[in-house]
Amino acid sequence: MIKYKSKEKYCPRIDLIRLSKKYILIISIISCALLNSSLANGKELIPLLTGKWVGTVLYQATSTGFTSSKDSINLNILEQSSVEFKGNAERTSNGKKTLWVFKGYLGERGRNICLINQNNKKMLIGYIMTNDLIKLYSWDDKNNRTIVYILKKIESADNLKSNKQLGLNNFIPLKTVDNESKAP
Repeated sequence: MIKYKSKEKYCPRIDLIRLSKKYILIISIISCALLNSSLANGKELIPLLTGKWVGTVLYQATSTGFTSSKDSINLNILEQSSVEFKGNAERTSNGKKTLWVFKGYLGERGRNICLINQNNKKMLIGYIMTNDLIKLYSWDDKNNRTIVYILKKIESADNLKSNKQLGLNNFIPLKTVDNESKAP
């Protein structure tokens, strides 16, 4: 506040420009804080996972270092209720196929993911990279290795239901030039 002399009395005069800059700064800080707090409280959308997912091994870690692998995993997520889901899976490891049923859970923000094999209670954990890409980590006790899978969503829940009615619900591997089976 600036005081100036007018008719022998001091009259207060408010510096509006300086005052308005303060209020604009305060209002913008409060607005940003409110926007960021709504994101920080887990207001992100829960991704829809139902559908068919096909994955291959990105790499595996053993006591000797990182190696490649031809192992694969296919997931059929049949039902989802908010952060819980369930379905069945087919895993190929060292040429041997294993079928299993799983239950899964998403973290509170919908990005962390956990799958639990209902047969042997082994877990796969990871995170959702995009709405159609998941990275999963698995520990293989038998071979003393950690496996990192990348899964891609190839079929949504709507297509999965219509194909189930037609009897087309099997996983179909793609053939490469050297006739090896690989997931798309």
